[in-house]
Amino acid sequence: MSSSNGGNRLDRIERLIEQSERANKEAHARIESDLRKWVKMGLKEALSQRKRTRILDDKMTRLASAQLVTEEKLQRFISSMQRGRNGRS
Repeated sequence: MSSSNGGNRLDRIERLIEQSERANKEAHARIESDLRKWVKMGLKEALSQRKRTRILDDKMTRLASAQLVTEEKLQRFISSMQRGRNGRS
């Protein structure tokens, strides 16, 4: 084996290693970029979900309050019906 052939082979191996390192760095950069995008999307969705939850909680609170008023009115109506039409027992 001549030294020039061995030198060419080492040069090719060195170029392949450099290409591999560049490809790994590029892939790593893409992965970090994608990860940042996914985290940003996740945070945005979490904030949206919190807002939806607050709105739903508010609606449930108002519904529960309205239900209590309805129950009180129903009890008064039932009591008035038990006393008779003229309001006497």
